[in-house]
Amino acid sequence: MSEEFSEIGFDAVEDWLVEDFYSFFHQLNILYNRLAVLDDINEKQRIVKLKPALNGSLSRVKDEHRLTVKSIEIHSPGDFNLLGIDKILVQLRGLIRDLFYANKLDKEAKREENRHKAEMNKLKEQAGQQKILADQISMLRNLGYEDEEIDVAVKALLDPLTQMSELSNKKKISLKTPNKSL
Repeated sequence: MSEEFSEIGFDAVEDWLVEDFYSFFHQLNILYNRLAVLDDINEKQRIVKLKPALNGSLSRVKDEHRLTVKSIEIHSPGDFNLLGIDKILVQLRGLIRDLFYANKLDKEAKREENRHKAEMNKLKEQAGQQKILADQISMLRNLGYEDEEIDVAVKALLDPLTQMSELSNKKKISLKTPNKSL
């Protein structure tokens, strides 16, 4: 796996319960590790059972490749900065950006009570997520995985993303612009 690292950061303006803080970063870590496992499988061009590989993703990612805390400021507004493998963070950032953008659009659509606009925003969100997921699906198909195994991988990526979506709706969390000065 490439060892070029970059940063991913978040701003938060709401007060957080400890459970919310833990849950958000736990799901973020799960998603990062699962993307890293899929990247490793692709690099090695080696077929493995996806469900155990993705469910045990933390133990499959080397310590030096794991997501690490760069800085945390816990006050309102909060500021969280993490370091990880660049190519994994690019995918993670894309999924989260689409998720947060969709949440913002959903809130605007609710204020306007415009059902059509809300449906279009949901389609945009899904299109963004589907692009990244489609790349993962394509990679797995090229490696020779069956649809059943691919479904397991997609579910393993969507589960933490869904939980992060719920938290981002509940709390005002925004993805910071990438800082490439590392």
